[in-house]
Amino acid sequence: MLVFACCALAVAAFVLFNGEQKDKKTALQEYQADVAEIASLRQSLQPGPINDLDTYERFAEGMISKWSQGSKEYYARMINELCGPLSSGRFDEARQHIVARKYAMLALAEANDIPLETELELTGHVVTYMRRLRPQDAQWVRIRREDVQVRLHAWKRLLDAIDPNWDPNDIPAINLVPPVAAGLPSGVAPEAIKDPKLRAEYEAAIEKNSKKAVRYRRQSNMRKWLKRFPETTEEYIVAAYSTPPYNTDELKQLLERYGVEEQTRLKIIDAVTKNIEQQTK
Repeated sequence: MLVFACCALAVAAFVLFNGEQKDKKTALQEYQADVAEIASLRQSLQPGPINDLDTYERFAEGMISKWSQGSKEYYARMINELCGPLSSGRFDEARQHIVARKYAMLALAEANDIPLETELELTGHVVTYMRRLRPQDAQWVRIRREDVQVRLHAWKRLLDAIDPNWDPNDIPAINLVPPVAAGLPSGVAPEAIKDPKLRAEYEAAIEKNSKKAVRYRRQSNMRKWLKRFPETTEEYIVAAYSTPPYNTDELKQLLERYGVEEQTRLKIIDAVTKNIEQQTK
């Protein structure tokens, strides 16, 4: 969703943009303008795989260069927007997916510094069509390892972000009731309360509820990701390591390194082993 990606950006008072500091309002405005430009270009693409990839690459790389020295959050979100059209099958060359992967990997190089949801979305653009590479190609060995590592990293961050104590039934209030002594209806602005003590009490309650709402949205979103991301990640890993050259030892090491729990590790290894046995009969 290109036009909504600008929402809820957490930025400092100033951000570095093209080598110079800009206040967050100006940076956000420029970000929104560039996102709108990408959305407009995406809408202009003709149906079917007939659009010129070279032209889009020049556009995308100009955007990437522009944002590469700025906020890592903006940079990653911008790349995610640019990858969208590349994964849509609207270009005249099969390498569009290779280009999308290249761009996504730029943003994922410092994945810990970008929003988790952006990282999860970017992994969807790190796709290698295994059948298009020769099994003996050494490049595939490296690509396979990288593809799996970015997924395992995102998976681990996702699991770490889940708060086991979160209660989905503990919903934040839409409108808070001010202190009874104020004699005012719910949802009233704090400025309407004349008593400074009561106003401060009400403002503190609003701030607490706002933080609760942010936490609620985050935990709710993380659980939505948890319903689908592990399954698709397992499928990709199994397919990748079931493709020659086989290397279950490397796979075991990666699964252990990223803390995949034992039952899931065994499930993945078992699936890969069975696939290899079928292919080598």
